[in-house]
Amino acid sequence: MEGPRPSHPSRARGEPRDGAAGGATMDLGCYSLHAQRVLARWGGGEPELVSARAGERPGEPGVDEWLDARLRFPSGATGVARCHMASDRRQMTYRVVGSRGEALVANFVEPHRDDRVVIRTPAGEHVERHGTRSSYTYQLEAFGRAVREGAPLPVGVDDAVANMRLIDACYAAAGLRPRPRATIAPHGAGA
Repeated sequence: MEGPRPSHPSRARGEPRDGAAGGATMDLGCYSLHAQRVLARWGGGEPELVSARAGERPGEPGVDEWLDARLRFPSGATGVARCHMASDRRQMTYRVVGSRGEALVANFVEPHRDDRVVIRTPAGEHVERHGTRSSYTYQLEAFGRAVREGAPLPVGVDDAVANMRLIDACYAAAGLRPRPRATIAPHGAGA
């Protein structure tokens, strides 16, 4: 995943705030890492971090401008998650390569920009289109079903915590300080 540096520095999600720097991994890399974790049921379980490297944004210590992480699944399959917030292009692809072919999701975060899934096998190439609705629309609909009907959410708190643990592991392996933990006050406290 990569995109150009945000044009307005005061609004850039990579700017340090309250001692907690944002950066490429918290903004884009969380999606790349989660996309790898989604494959866990086919990879024999959650991936483990093999290595990570990162580069800090010039003049902003602790704020990662890019990060590359290499992962390994229990089955022996490997994965790479990349993010970059000062690229000369915008790219949000997701590619899975197997023994019988590959699948490329043209823009897995922003399907409203490009909804193609390209399947390549020795027999040829097939392109599927899955609709140009924003991914936020799907999230809002799932939330609405949970509130109105009691439906379970597609992902829960445990998934978010597992993703953050992987993000922290990437920071540590790349020589960056993991982000500080937030303390949430109980409802009504301090108000």
